[in-house]
Amino acid sequence: MQSKTPMNTLTNLRASHGLGVVAILALAVSTIALFRPTADASTVVQASPTATATVDLFAVIAGLDEYKARQQSLERNAQERQSEIEQLPAEIGGLEEDLASLEHGTDAFEMVRREPTMKSRFRELRLQTLLNWQAEDTAAMTYELFGKAATSVAEVAERDGWEIIVHGGQPMSIPPNMNLRPETAVAAVREWIDSRRVIYSSDAVDITESVIQHMNNKYAAGG
Repeated sequence: MQSKTPMNTLTNLRASHGLGVVAILALAVSTIALFRPTADASTVVQASPTATATVDLFAVIAGLDEYKARQQSLERNAQERQSEIEQLPAEIGGLEEDLASLEHGTDAFEMVRREPTMKSRFRELRLQTLLNWQAEDTAAMTYELFGKAATSVAEVAERDGWEIIVHGGQPMSIPPNMNLRPETAVAAVREWIDSRRVIYSSDAVDITESVIQHMNNKYAAGG
């Protein structure tokens, strides 16, 4: 019987030690694989619903007490200017009567003859200028109130827990007669369709009245 030498014993120990290390590594790898999350449907994060509402900004502005008060002020100013302009026809009529009593060809006749035409042109110019002023004032007021409305929409959204507010004021009914030329009809209809921001929304998510009440309360309080 052959005895084991120290060299043989050392070799066997190294071999057995190597097998133990391999076994430990294998066990560790299998353990990591066991607890590694698998990419299946159960681990996919589902999107949570977003609280979305609609608001008709045109209706908001039209329903504001501030809008009504300022609109009345603009109309009063326009009526005052209009009354001044409407005095011109009477002045023109008086000049025409004076002209009828003057002799043709005289210096007095020539001077008066130009006055009715000048005042008539002046009246037309004043009327057009008045219309332009009204349009500019109304546009400036509407722009300012739109800014206030946008701020109030955000305040109402934060107060009531809405995350997204969409302008939903466009009517969905197709205009019955758009008066389009044949060469522009298709493009105009496509542009009209593209301008629709909301196709459908329930009245339950319409916060228009809430925004109007919120802004009217602020206006009444001097805000």
